[in-house]
Amino acid sequence: MKWTNDQPFQALALTGGGYRGLFTAKALAVIEEHLKKPIGQYFDLTCGTSIGGIVALAVAFEVPMSKVVEVFLNHGETIFPLHEPPAGKLAIGWDLVKHSKKARYSTSPLREAITELIPAETTLGDAIHPVAIPAVNVTQGKPQVFKTRHKREWNRDWKLKAVEVALATAAAPTFFELAEVQGCLYADGGLFANAPDLIAAHEAEHFFEVPADALRILSIGTTTQSYSLSFSSGRDFGIADWMQDQRLFSVMISAQQQFVDQLVSHRLKERYFRIDHEPSQEQAKDLGLDVATDAAKKTLLALAEKAVTDVLTTKLPVFLSHKPQLQLIKD
Repeated sequence: MKWTNDQPFQALALTGGGYRGLFTAKALAVIEEHLKKPIGQYFDLTCGTSIGGIVALAVAFEVPMSKVVEVFLNHGETIFPLHEPPAGKLAIGWDLVKHSKKARYSTSPLREAITELIPAETTLGDAIHPVAIPAVNVTQGKPQVFKTRHKREWNRDWKLKAVEVALATAAAPTFFELAEVQGCLYADGGLFANAPDLIAAHEAEHFFEVPADALRILSIGTTTQSYSLSFSSGRDFGIADWMQDQRLFSVMISAQQQFVDQLVSHRLKERYFRIDHEPSQEQAKDLGLDVATDAAKKTLLALAEKAVTDVLTTKLPVFLSHKPQLQLIKD
């Protein structure tokens, strides 16, 4: 395989963001409706983290994105049951005590949703397209990227069940229990690569010797917005302050995404494009990592539709005319 500016290595990078991943799935569904073909047929590699990892696996197995949207809509409130967020430090403190010894949500509904997309016994070796999924191996104390066998010497992961890999990348601390894969425990890949764009770039440049001018990345977010604090909030933040309105997670996700976006856009310039839509202040009130209300669903679907239709005939044609070279090793 020879990668050139005319025949580049093209990657799809899908950000984490809890239930806001409905935005990602809908964005891809709009693109697939336009193409009349599975989106995975247009990329050499798909990388995804957390909910983006679940969507990335669906891409790799050519699960229609319209079905992914349907499953997210149908299972949202079982994965993230409706609840009133605690208001005030006393209520937040009690909420922290209540969940101090166990994860907030059961993994069972999430597993059920994933297996509705990809059968439970399906392995990474059954994938149709190459995929890379980050998670944190907390047993060994290191980041790990699960991969299909898109390089001949890679034999570590292809026998792993796709659903176990999906649960590993989505095992968000405090939200879900740690995932176990082959005797090791895993936490959410978003702890180090919530925006996996750099993983996609590293895979291409390091393992396949793709020149920088022959690399192209399409990145899709989860309505990521910049997160800032007012001076009136004070400076002496304790646990309750950081957990209020998911401040800690919001800062981590926002900062990671902005940093990665800057690095990759500086590096690839016009060969990098990101689809996202920052919600308005009013819309943001309806959204959250674990908010699957009707209002959240309608907002995410509408934002995704607009974000894609705005660029479908201007920025996306170059990505949607690509013919991948990278193939999976099946022997």
